[in-house]
Amino acid sequence: VSFRYQEDLENAVEHVSFTVNPGETVALVGASGAGKSTCMNLLLRYWDVKEGSIKIGGCDLRDMTLKNLRELTSVVLQDVYLFRDTIRENIRLGKPEATDEKVEQAARMALAHEFIMELPKGYDTIAGESGLKLSGGQRQRIAIARALLKSSPILILDEAVSNLDTENEKEIQESIRISSSKKTTIIVAHRLSTIQSADKIVVLKSGHVVQMGTYEELAQVQGLFRELISAQISRSGKG
Repeated sequence: VSFRYQEDLENAVEHVSFTVNPGETVALVGASGAGKSTCMNLLLRYWDVKEGSIKIGGCDLRDMTLKNLRELTSVVLQDVYLFRDTIRENIRLGKPEATDEKVEQAARMALAHEFIMELPKGYDTIAGESGLKLSGGQRQRIAIARALLKSSPILILDEAVSNLDTENEKEIQESIRISSSKKTTIIVAHRLSTIQSADKIVVLKSGHVVQMGTYEELAQVQGLFRELISAQISRSGKG
């Protein structure tokens, strides 16, 4: 796949090719601007590829209706939008016909139930315009609950836990892993420590795939992935 956002710009991704098998968890990593979110935008058909193709189950996305594609995918983005409605209904957007019990179950999986119960009216608390009454981490956990409730076969997490501290992020990643064990999961993440259990890691640089393998494989060889690990350790003050 190759793609550019405007004709007068360079390609945001160029000749990018990788396969995600059913039930696998694949992580996309790289520096800012490497093309990670562009890959997700193309998978969701916010834009169409200029060259190549993206297929699900052998079917080109451009041959699918957007409705079918949306049914196949659940998405949690870094910037979460919540409606001026109750917490319960914001979660239920993932599956409008879901029972209150299912909504609560999804909230528990997203580690959101505890803080929701501490709100003035629990699940019936109004989130506020754009969810402004909640912290960034709380909004992200509600968005994760919404995606888990929808229970689509493909789960996309684009910096979905960036507003959480490392401990909470690890707990939610583990919860997502358990609850989505049969789902195909694609993760864009900056904190490399939280993607150690991914079945495959695709390393991007300037719109190109430069490495691919498991965490252990990539950490043992010279290359961009090891450089990214070293940089994060240095920034955390552990190096």
